[in-house]
Amino acid sequence: MVRTVPSRSVSLPPPVGGWDTRDALADMPPTHAVVLDNWFPGTDRVAIRPGYTAHATGLGSPVETLLPYSPANGSPRLFAAAGTVIREVTTAGAAGSAVVTGLSNARLQSVQMGTAGGQFLFCCNGADTPRLFDGSTWANTTITGPTVANLAWCNIHQRRMWFGEKNSLTAWYLPVNTIGGAAAQFPMAGLASLGGSIAGMAVWSRDSYGQGMQELACFVTTEGEMIIYAGTDPASASTWGLLGVWRLGRPIGARFFQKVTSDLILLTQDGLLAASTIMPTDRAQTERVALSAQINKAVNAAVRTSGGVFGWQPFIYPRGTMLILNVPETATTAIQFAWNTITNAPCRFVGIPAVTWAMCGEEPYFGGLDGVVYRFDAEQSDNGSAIDADALQAFNYLGSPGQKKACKLIECLFDANTDPGAAIEVATDFDTTLGATLPAPSVASATTAKWGSSKWDASRWSIALRVWRGWRGARGVGRAIAPRVRVSKKGAAVAWTATNLTFIPGGQL
Repeated sequence: MVRTVPSRSVSLPPPVGGWDTRDALADMPPTHAVVLDNWFPGTDRVAIRPGYTAHATGLGSPVETLLPYSPANGSPRLFAAAGTVIREVTTAGAAGSAVVTGLSNARLQSVQMGTAGGQFLFCCNGADTPRLFDGSTWANTTITGPTVANLAWCNIHQRRMWFGEKNSLTAWYLPVNTIGGAAAQFPMAGLASLGGSIAGMAVWSRDSYGQGMQELACFVTTEGEMIIYAGTDPASASTWGLLGVWRLGRPIGARFFQKVTSDLILLTQDGLLAASTIMPTDRAQTERVALSAQINKAVNAAVRTSGGVFGWQPFIYPRGTMLILNVPETATTAIQFAWNTITNAPCRFVGIPAVTWAMCGEEPYFGGLDGVVYRFDAEQSDNGSAIDADALQAFNYLGSPGQKKACKLIECLFDANTDPGAAIEVATDFDTTLGATLPAPSVASATTAKWGSSKWDASRWSIALRVWRGWRGARGVGRAIAPRVRVSKKGAAVAWTATNLTFIPGGQL
């Protein structure tokens, strides 16, 4: 008499813990993922990342800098630097005539500062006289002291403009609330024991308000030293003092930091670091406390491969709860590592041809490698093309590490406004090569109307989200099982919320 082994079923959460290159495949938490491309991890689901649409065209060269400008009153404006010119790209469509010409390069560093004369946008590139925009006119700066054409970085600390020349360990600053005139010299060569030059100056606010007496001036050298000062007037010993010099990995690129409320994020050879973790931690331990610790293997590999390519930049998108790290793979390709700012769960974005990112008002934009300015999170496709998402969840012993399982059925649950058309399979026993055999998903497409541009009574309005589910056959025998899910989305909202598996336990397979 043959005894029938009863099947068992388990339910798994989606990989909300994010992409993981740190943990061993056999010891990875079940909510992590071996692959997580274009799936963004939320608190209770993973959703296909936002798409983008062309905003301004005709810039001709890769858009290497975006310059947002916020007037005292009125709507924000946006400028883009590409090739040797700057154009205004506030309005969608073909970019207008150049407002600045004759630049040696379009790799600008910028800051906006208000004075009694209004709001000014200051930008420099280490090769040309810095430019100023006052809300109506672009002009050359009128700063004396440094060789102004060599000014390569700038920032504002305690109402003072700071800047520095390339290949120099000397910083310069202006009087309070001024945008031009005679700059005072502030040498730091005696503090930088590793040599190099000042790569840039960041501002770190240690208090809970993000600005105030605890706003620190952080000068980071190309060799990986952070020189931190506190105070208001660098000319007065009673109101200005050195807090110390800290070691960290060398900064990556010119745009290596991002201020986030009361903390400061730094992009270094050691990964993405929060300034609040650097001071109490020896550099040998920084990888342990890095924001990017879970995928530092991937970050470090990218730095080794393309750390010298222009385009590295951390970027915060508050409305999307995203920290995005732009990673230029080559001069013509890019990917992004992205984190949920609530859970710190990471993933990878592919298919976004970004060189630089900026917020203009509440909207995120990126400058494209193809000479186009794009608006991010503007639609549920990549400028009309499908977004392909791929995930291989962590391998799971399903409660019995020593026992083989024969998978029979798998069901993924999605919240979507159309049939997700997902391709779903299982991998077994840490075999991560399944992607070559997995069938392509069908494109999930929901053609819906857009308010203000579609015809009334002639277009279909947005389809409400609902749960999509359904069992399908799954083949795979092994001790550890991992779901693999691929979805191709065009104009559709798709989120993966759970997975159900049915299997026959081993012993009498």
